[in-house]
Amino acid sequence: MLPLYLTEKDDDFFFNLSIHDIKNDVDPHGHSFLELHYVFEGEGIEKINGIEYVMKPGTFAVIFPYQVHEMYIKKDTEVRLYNLCLSTKTMFDQDEYGIVMNRLLFDIDLHERTIYDIESDTAEKFLTLFREMQKEYEEDKIWKKFMLKAKIIELLILFDRYRRFRVIKENTPPADTLDNDTWSIIHYVYKNWNTNITLKSLSKLFYLSESYISTIFKQCLGISFYTFLTDLRIENACSLLASSKMSVTNIAYEVGYASYSTFVRVFNKQKGVSPVTYRQLIKNNQLENPVKD
Repeated sequence: MLPLYLTEKDDDFFFNLSIHDIKNDVDPHGHSFLELHYVFEGEGIEKINGIEYVMKPGTFAVIFPYQVHEMYIKKDTEVRLYNLCLSTKTMFDQDEYGIVMNRLLFDIDLHERTIYDIESDTAEKFLTLFREMQKEYEEDKIWKKFMLKAKIIELLILFDRYRRFRVIKENTPPADTLDNDTWSIIHYVYKNWNTNITLKSLSKLFYLSESYISTIFKQCLGISFYTFLTDLRIENACSLLASSKMSVTNIAYEVGYASYSTFVRVFNKQKGVSPVTYRQLIKNNQLENPVKD
């Protein structure tokens, strides 16, 4: 069974902040947006790409797009956390904010540990920041978006400083990191998944070898380029099947397949049913649509 795949609401999506009261286990899922969450009550276990971490008050996590994570809540308890979802589009804005975000997230590293139990002094700063963000988010004041952006950057700077301090304190040798080609390539595929995109075309565009680009996807996302591309296409096809009246043939072309038969074969392999059956199941409320906001 494939993990659930969550997508951004719409093209104007920027930011969403809420408090989650989690009483039951959370199934494996991935999403196209950045998720940050901070636990302030309860205990449990969180798995990120299959690796287990303890969740308790003070635990802060950055979940990068397309990482798979899941939660297991301690019996007879609930975990309460601030959950912040941030559009990937904001990471690549060409303004100063986008550049700072890009640098911070690159330094945090997609393929390294991004969840820590924050020590008390810093944890209090995190909690204060989340409270301030929630208040700003719920009110309608002038400069609201800029204020939220500033607080998000402050939060990520605090986390990056803490993470670096922990690496030095624990005497952990810094991992080798990929250069900015990483973000550029992943973002390009994310924005152009419905075109005739291949490793060969990426190689020509970024002046990098196909094998190096393959390594970027394996190291950063834990999956191959073609798996990443297929997931994007099929999940967007699911969204169109559930929310539009487009024909299956047109949907196949819309999500980047030049052949209707190839689309049907790949879709059936991914979802276990044909696109026509999938649409009918959604229509009859017999299948939960995995594309949610």
